[in-house]
Amino acid sequence: MIEAVIFDMGGVLVNTNESDRRLDAYDLVLGWEPGTLQMRLYSGPVWESVSTGALSLDAYWDKVGRSLERDLPHDFLGYRDNFYLAVLDMAAVHLAWRLRPYYHIGLLSNATKLLGRDIVREKYFSCLFDAIAISAVEGVRKPDPDAFSIIAKKLELPANACVLIDDKIRNTQAAQAVGMQAVLYENAMQAERALRAMGLRFLSH
Repeated sequence: MIEAVIFDMGGVLVNTNESDRRLDAYDLVLGWEPGTLQMRLYSGPVWESVSTGALSLDAYWDKVGRSLERDLPHDFLGYRDNFYLAVLDMAAVHLAWRLRPYYHIGLLSNATKLLGRDIVREKYFSCLFDAIAISAVEGVRKPDPDAFSIIAKKLELPANACVLIDDKIRNTQAAQAVGMQAVLYENAMQAERALRAMGLRFLSH
């Protein structure tokens, strides 16, 4: 029996389309292939280190961003925060609130410690989450099985009482491997259909 729904942040509750477009434009300025800067900032060993708390934000930026500042607009500095320019996916946020009367709501995100600050500032997240696990705080990232164990423990539930909503198949598969149910997120309507197929209830619009 499902008692909790766990949401991912990037690609589910927020979209980063505008941020991604701007990074592609910066690639052109630098003479790089589109997607190069995105990969430099948010993948690989340096990103994994800062998003598990093993590297400070300043040290992270020294390695991936500092040398580019002179060639790019001043707002490039904003990309120290991996959710810079992210916009709420209001359909997904409303989905979470419609589940809230019936289920515990969790958040499990691979992100820097800045995400905690962002959540506090966002009025639509006020009182939404019963438990939050941010990789840089917990020291472990999805798809490591320990990440799913941590959020389940915070919710005080076994893994098989939880369902994860995530936009990356490696994470949904890893969640299923530890006993959770999972929905590979495409959009809010598709996610709602998948959850209804599992028997979950929603508050009416």
